[in-house]
Amino acid sequence: MPPSPSPPPGKRYYLFGYPIAHSAAPRFHNVCFDSEGIDSRYELWSTSRVTQEMIEVMKRDETGGAAVTMPLKSDITAYLDEVTTESFITGACNTVVKTKTQKNGGRVRLVGTNTDFLGIRNSLVSALRSQHPSLPIGLNHRYPAGRCSGAVIGGGATTRSAVYALWTLGMNPIFIVNRDSTEAEAIKRNFEGLKEVERLEIVHLRSTEEVDMWLGGGEGGGRARAPGVAMIVGAIPAIHPVTLSERLVYAIVTHILTLSGVFPSASALVHSETPLDPQGSPDPQGPHDPHGPHDSRLALPLPTRRIFLEMPYKPRLTPLLQIATALGWHPVGGINAMIEQGLAQQRMWRAGDASLETGCSDLLDPETERRAREMIVDMEDLVPLDPEIDRGLKTKM
Repeated sequence: MPPSPSPPPGKRYYLFGYPIAHSAAPRFHNVCFDSEGIDSRYELWSTSRVTQEMIEVMKRDETGGAAVTMPLKSDITAYLDEVTTESFITGACNTVVKTKTQKNGGRVRLVGTNTDFLGIRNSLVSALRSQHPSLPIGLNHRYPAGRCSGAVIGGGATTRSAVYALWTLGMNPIFIVNRDSTEAEAIKRNFEGLKEVERLEIVHLRSTEEVDMWLGGGEGGGRARAPGVAMIVGAIPAIHPVTLSERLVYAIVTHILTLSGVFPSASALVHSETPLDPQGSPDPQGPHDPHGPHDSRLALPLPTRRIFLEMPYKPRLTPLLQIATALGWHPVGGINAMIEQGLAQQRMWRAGDASLETGCSDLLDPETERRAREMIVDMEDLVPLDPEIDRGLKTKM
């Protein structure tokens, strides 16, 4: 790996969004800057709208980059010079990286990307590494086609990031558990027609019977239409279910959690029969890895305990995480995803590069990462004492 870029001179970094007074991001990023010996500061900029002043501030030389949160994750993309594939596919931008072109005297460009996706992906990979400490697991490692499936509980922007994270790890199909069919269909439409996810199959599970139909284990004992679920990402509010539709979501998730994971062996994938399509008929396209030819040396190992990542982290031990843990799954709290996406931002800002390779690199000092993780894990929730002023109400584009 080439030498790490020299620490940039003192810069200002901002979090744009509203409300954000409760955010732990300033403490996190300023710990990283201090540990790296960089004279930079991270500040909050409360705004519910994209404003001209906000864009001008991002373009200033003294601004090193920015983070973006709700309700601006989609709106901000129209004002950037470029968005990465990850941002385009998920329809969201939470990080703005300032890059320099090779031409025109090194003109600075505002590039939007999505490190929420990387927070999810890297948290899952970290859990997998903890189960297989002797195996090297890199950015290009993934499951070969037909090895395993994944599941996401939810229907918003985080769900889109989770679907894409599971897809990049090689899981297919990906099951959506959501009480609202309209939201589930919107998730499916979001990925339709995109060549980057050409053969991604998204299935909305609406009942425990459909779980049995796709994953086996039902009274009929029929053949499962998909390989077992290796990883699940929860992305719904951490509240106990009250309504019938909320209880149904919990019932479906619990049903998945209790099923034994059935995963084809690597040799079976090579010599398997023509796979079935969702209707149970032979797939005319035959065995095919949608990510392209797969090198068996880059195959991810199956988890020894299947992994459940719960994105909400207030409380740290949510109802769904308690259920998953009790049923033997490897629990990963959402605080880990928050840490991982923040570290990815730090690497990208430092290098002036919004690529996945940089976001997953070892660019930061290990001591910096240790301090940042420790600070967030030990940190209590922030309670704002003063009213938060929405700067977006004062100005117009």
